[in-house]
Amino acid sequence: MADLRAALVAGLNRAFRQSDVGSALIEDVAQEALLRIVDRVGTFRGESRFLTWAMAIATRSMLSHLRRAQWKNVSLDEMAAAGLIPRLATVVSNDEDLDRLRLMDVVRAAIENDLTDRQRQIIQAELAGVPPDVIAERMGSNRNAVYKLVHDARARLKRAILAAGWTPDSVKSVLKGFDTNG
Repeated sequence: MADLRAALVAGLNRAFRQSDVGSALIEDVAQEALLRIVDRVGTFRGESRFLTWAMAIATRSMLSHLRRAQWKNVSLDEMAAAGLIPRLATVVSNDEDLDRLRLMDVVRAAIENDLTDRQRQIIQAELAGVPPDVIAERMGSNRNAVYKLVHDARARLKRAILAAGWTPDSVKSVLKGFDTNG
């Protein structure tokens, strides 16, 4: 067990050497990962080396910790504001751009008019990349409640998009290759 922990610490040090991750955090995450590995050892299928499998768990643990830390001192309202759907340029160069603009206007209107305040906050925080665990923590709730609110919000958005005359295929066509993050 001590050898595995040492290997996880060494691997995390290599993987995150370019970031501001301190040795205390690496030690903590390695310990957390070790507990997860012990809990999940029965799921190891032998498709890779054990250390490779264990390191994947440790790396995911570190990434989750870093994502949560990013939003540590941010309120749910600030999270929601960060996730607003970006406005597209008003200069339209082709029909495809015009279709995207129209679709985004439908989505934006649906977020504003068809969602509850709580759903709007959660959808906008999700669009900003806030992890569900962090959203749940800020709401004083749990992950399942967040997933339910997101599911219901997405269903309302889908109904609004369909009611505006869009089909699933037309939405896919318009958004093909379009990056909403900039």
